[in-house]
Amino acid sequence: MKVNFSVLIVLIFLISCTNQSKQEGLNYKILNSTPNEYIIPNNPSIRGLDVFDSETVWLSGSKGIFAVSSDKGKIWKSGTINNDTLLDFRDIVAFGKESAIAISAGSPARIYKTTDKGNTWKLTYENNDPNIFFDSFEFWNDKEGIACADPLDGDFFFILTHDGGNTWSRIPSELLPKPLAQEGGFAASGTCIALAENGIAMFGTGGDKARIILTHDFGKTWKAVDTPIKANNPTFSIYSVSWIKDETFAITGGNYLEPDIADNNFAISTDNGNSWSATPTMPNGFRSCVKPLNKTNTLVVCGRNGVDLSNDFGETWIKTELPAYYTFDISPNEDFIVFAGSEGRVGFISLNPQAAARPL
Repeated sequence: MKVNFSVLIVLIFLISCTNQSKQEGLNYKILNSTPNEYIIPNNPSIRGLDVFDSETVWLSGSKGIFAVSSDKGKIWKSGTINNDTLLDFRDIVAFGKESAIAISAGSPARIYKTTDKGNTWKLTYENNDPNIFFDSFEFWNDKEGIACADPLDGDFFFILTHDGGNTWSRIPSELLPKPLAQEGGFAASGTCIALAENGIAMFGTGGDKARIILTHDFGKTWKAVDTPIKANNPTFSIYSVSWIKDETFAITGGNYLEPDIADNNFAISTDNGNSWSATPTMPNGFRSCVKPLNKTNTLVVCGRNGVDLSNDFGETWIKTELPAYYTFDISPNEDFIVFAGSEGRVGFISLNPQAAARPL
């Protein structure tokens, strides 16, 4: 057989570049690296996490704690939000290196915003109803955002902002689907809400059914969509929703009380959340957070018994050697991933070398 050596050389070069790219990607680092860990003072349970860019990370959690790093986790600044040490800040959204907004879960539910890197925090929302419980919030842009709470007095309790979180207003309950018995969200990772372009918002629930509460028009109209995630139990639920790309979304969950059960705990939608299909195989147990690495078509999930990775969109899953975390986030250019969990633990992996973490 006659061989075209020039074509052969090009093929060898392309294969080499592909293999090198895979080994240089963040998915390769997740499988083959040990996270650089830092412990936030006072050992809070960390559920809120936002990686704003390749340098900037904001965290929030129990005991009123927040923390921020502007250099890939080398130096950390931490403190309490407005000295509210009894509040559990289950979610935080970063607007930049100096600005972020955090929300507490139970009563009193409070939203605070800082524009000076946490030196001061302004109270922008408060709800003292003894049954209020916010699960998560998210922003479409630097002005428009939504916060979702469990049902209150028989109706879902969602609020909107149009000015960057400085003021909030409730979505009329008659616009929202009626909650089912025992239905609610879970504030395990600050990711049970996902937003996408053109006004899409999805809130994942559990209870009698695991449903997506869905809007395609910035909260003007809503509907409920059933999913294949296992439910029919107060603690079985969708715990995390993530926009992957285009019209594709992913959800994951399970039962945090039985973290080793991997039963219908992952599903995909390719039509903007209007329908959902379980993947052929499942992550290795309860998972509280899912995010994509779109550069390598990889999905990453974490939970109480570890971190899984799928390089084929959920067809198969790889159980990594990483420890358990509640939540994680990835930099926009996918060169930096940060995990967070119990007892103030923060683990971060970067494509670039970094110094040991230390407090500011």
